[in-house]
Amino acid sequence: MVRLHSQSEKDLSAFEAQARSWPLVRECHMLNGEIDFILKCVSPDLPSFQRFLTEELTSAENVASVKTSLVIRCAKDEPAIPFEVVESRQLA
Repeated sequence: MVRLHSQSEKDLSAFEAQARSWPLVRECHMLNGEIDFILKCVSPDLPSFQRFLTEELTSAENVASVKTSLVIRCAKDEPAIPFEVVESRQLA
């Protein structure tokens, strides 16, 4: 979870471009609220992730703070759209 110093469109776009250039970042989503972006990262090991955090993410221009959480296990992963839910909503 990344919070920026500035949320001007120029600074938001610059951070998005930077996030696209980092190979460990697999997803980058802008959020509404206290946190500006949430990143989904994949790393081969913990030392590589720590290097990315200290050498790239936290030192990136305009980054005010970073909070991390590591996945312990996945309880559910269904990336597809549940069309049965969408279709039933349209009928109501």
